[in-house]
Amino acid sequence: MTSVPSRRLPSSGSSPLYYCLLALLLTTVTSSCELFRPVDSTRPTTDTRPPRDGEVLDPVQSRRVFDEETGTYIEVNAPTQPMDTIQWADRQTTPPIAEDGSHAYVPPAAAAPAAPGLPPVTQTGTGRNGSRLLTGYGVDFVLPFLSDRYGEEANKIDPNSLWALHFYSGAELALEEIQKGKIAFDARVQDSRANPRKVQSILQSPEYQRSQLIIGPYLKENVTLVAEAVRGQEKVLISPYSAATGVSEKNTNYIQVNPTLETHLRQLLGHAFRTQGADRIVLVAKEGDQGRLAYFQDEYRLLTGDNEVEPLEELIIGSTFPDLTPYLRGRRTVFMVPVYQDESFVSNFLRQTYQATVAERGDNVAVYGLPQWADFERLNPAYVQGTNVHISSSIFIDPLDPRVREFRHKFYDRFSTLPRDEAYIGYDVARYFLRMAAKYGTRFQFSLEDNPETMLHTSFRFTPVAVIPADAASMEEAVIDRFENTFVNILRYTDYSYKRVN
Repeated sequence: MTSVPSRRLPSSGSSPLYYCLLALLLTTVTSSCELFRPVDSTRPTTDTRPPRDGEVLDPVQSRRVFDEETGTYIEVNAPTQPMDTIQWADRQTTPPIAEDGSHAYVPPAAAAPAAPGLPPVTQTGTGRNGSRLLTGYGVDFVLPFLSDRYGEEANKIDPNSLWALHFYSGAELALEEIQKGKIAFDARVQDSRANPRKVQSILQSPEYQRSQLIIGPYLKENVTLVAEAVRGQEKVLISPYSAATGVSEKNTNYIQVNPTLETHLRQLLGHAFRTQGADRIVLVAKEGDQGRLAYFQDEYRLLTGDNEVEPLEELIIGSTFPDLTPYLRGRRTVFMVPVYQDESFVSNFLRQTYQATVAERGDNVAVYGLPQWADFERLNPAYVQGTNVHISSSIFIDPLDPRVREFRHKFYDRFSTLPRDEAYIGYDVARYFLRMAAKYGTRFQFSLEDNPETMLHTSFRFTPVAVIPADAASMEEAVIDRFENTFVNILRYTDYSYKRVN
């Protein structure tokens, strides 16, 4: 995930979240009301221990944290799948939606066992698709606190644990608000330890058995394990971080909060098509990497509504950059540049575009890129602004938003530290989905599309993603693959900072 702008964390004193993490050393499953207690402040550290058993955490997209102690930005592993996991071969249009009947809803037996000490839950009604309306719901937060990496002498938080603590801290504030309503939520916290074996043990625990909502984890392998476990059950997995496709096929109980790369590209092209008034849209790629452009071509046909429309122009760049002046002469041109790993390529392309724009003496260009550009360090700000750069982002937190300011104050008052991006995400995810469960019951996912909402870090616009089975006779036999948030923040670089324009 990418956040704009970056935030600095306090560096002095003991961390209140560190003491929260120590509590996890005493028990695997922790009640939500006992986990977090404010103490002082927090600071990140560059001292990270290697994952155990060969496990490696997913690299987050553009996750940099400022370390006051060293005066530098440090890279922190965190919870998203790299954006190069997309399968470009699947480019069919979105077909009509129909539920797959192979996993019919079966209500649990009335005598189903519950975890020790949990209050009784009764059914008050029935909603859409056999959804049960209950007096209370069990919620499992399965997050990689990595408590097994801390010994008795530890006095610092591993950065890989810090984001999980901030995520649940934000969720804790949402839980406190929601618990004031008529519906009860019993929230439990379980440490996945970023380990599939640990996740398997969680899936066998009595706490998991009684839960209707599971939030987390983030490694794709672990998300897949939980997604398959909830398949066909009266449970819903809410994945807040994984941006990968192919996590779990034809699974109506899987909700993906973080948009996939496909969705990023779709929204970028759609925004350029609708807002730029361009005479020319040019797809740009490095030599040998042009296969990614095929998706744009298919999406362009959908936008125009003409399957026979002339394809968008493609500019494939080798070792030598061409003169871009002819592309801008007498026209307004949009360059779509889906490059996110090669900072030198992006820097050179913006320089060439800027020079061509100056030569034409006009503001006749826009360049669309990907979230990683926000953290590239070698991009000349004058070139970025002069070429009208737009990027996509899964997160945009506006510090001037009164709701954001209120949350920051509330978080600081409670935990004595400023919230990281994960705190906003945790708050939004818990607040939105628990309210959906309270209103629509155990199968609330079928009502997501009718309940869009603007949150603190993004907007939620969930839609069912359809697939056509290999043996289907027509598109009418399409089934739901998952539910995905299709909203992507479009940010424009202006006045030397990124601002949301959608």
